[in-house]
Amino acid sequence: MEIEAKFIISERDSFEKLKGITSIAGFDAGEPVDKEFTDTYLDTMDMAIYASGFSFRCREKGSKVTYTLKSLSTSNSLVHMREEVEFTLTEKLPVKDWDNCVLRERVLSMTGSGELFPLFTVTHKRTDFLLGTGQRNVAELSFDDVILKCEKSKKSYLELEVELTGDGTESELNQIAEYLRDEEGLTPGSSSKFDNGLKLFMKNVRKNASILNYNIDAENRTVKYSPLQEIIEEYGIEREHARRVAENSYRLFTELKSIHHLRSELLHTLRIASLVHDIGVMTDVKKHHKVGRDILSETCPDELPCPLCAILPWMAFLHKKRIDLKKLEKLSLKRNFFILPSQMREDILILSAILRMADGLDYSRMGSRITEIDLTKEDIIVKISGKGAELDADRADTKADLWRLLFERDIYFREDY
Repeated sequence: MEIEAKFIISERDSFEKLKGITSIAGFDAGEPVDKEFTDTYLDTMDMAIYASGFSFRCREKGSKVTYTLKSLSTSNSLVHMREEVEFTLTEKLPVKDWDNCVLRERVLSMTGSGELFPLFTVTHKRTDFLLGTGQRNVAELSFDDVILKCEKSKKSYLELEVELTGDGTESELNQIAEYLRDEEGLTPGSSSKFDNGLKLFMKNVRKNASILNYNIDAENRTVKYSPLQEIIEEYGIEREHARRVAENSYRLFTELKSIHHLRSELLHTLRIASLVHDIGVMTDVKKHHKVGRDILSETCPDELPCPLCAILPWMAFLHKKRIDLKKLEKLSLKRNFFILPSQMREDILILSAILRMADGLDYSRMGSRITEIDLTKEDIIVKISGKGAELDADRADTKADLWRLLFERDIYFREDY
């Protein structure tokens, strides 16, 4: 359990001055200890850990790698209490490869077979002081010079954390926190580094949307926005399948970029589209591609800003049925598709080509994984492994029809023996 108070310090001069303090609220400050380390916050494609009410980070400090699961705080009180579970290794390892421990079981219970992907990083330049009296260490002061990074977006700020140590009491921590607030005039902070990082993550998504510059009038779109997790629950989306499709899409997008030339800013859109492509299944399984198109024309995850929300309906529509030139010509005549900017229409087709193949790779629902994408030959060869690899490779080959209409370079899927 982590029990701490947090304060935002707006001025660097005040930050440096406070680091020279020798006592706080009658407790003596020990010798300063300077540290530098980086945290990488991780989650699955469908944010399963976040949806469970936790954040998960990997901290690299010296020769140690510490993984930490923390509950998300919603308290506005001066002192915050959060569940915290840690596990330390000497190297980075996938959670499933750890020795049996409480944290391994907790994380796997949330993520299942899902892979973890980085959300953002937090770099710390930290100075720690122990606060105590006599032989008792009551709390630890941490002066943090923080830099958050998400792709090309960055945010820096200064903060002070006061964390209760084993010999201290909550009453003593409150005493210290009240002193810092009332006597030093510090502003209590209610947002964790994860909260701030998630805000930067979404700011980066909006920034990418503006970079894409599709030039669509947002005011003319009447779309209801809801959190992705609520949409997944409301429409009964098969989470495991959606997650695997998103993982496959991510791999295909990144490793085939030299061929499809889509802008990197579209990767987040592909992730969201992969997670909601089957949104119409529970309503009408046979026509779920059409139902999905209609639902996503009116509903969009909060995590995808306008105008990117205009891409989702068409990706849902295009992911299911076989596609040939005649169907593409018919699509081009649909008014709601034709009125989209030409660049967006082109991007929709390429993104849909990737989504179709990624969907095919999980046709068996048996956890097939891409093991290699070979670009050294005339044709692209994608090797996959797993109990359903043969079936999934065949299905992905079939669903590569749109890719073959768009690109001269062919692609084939093969079981990796």
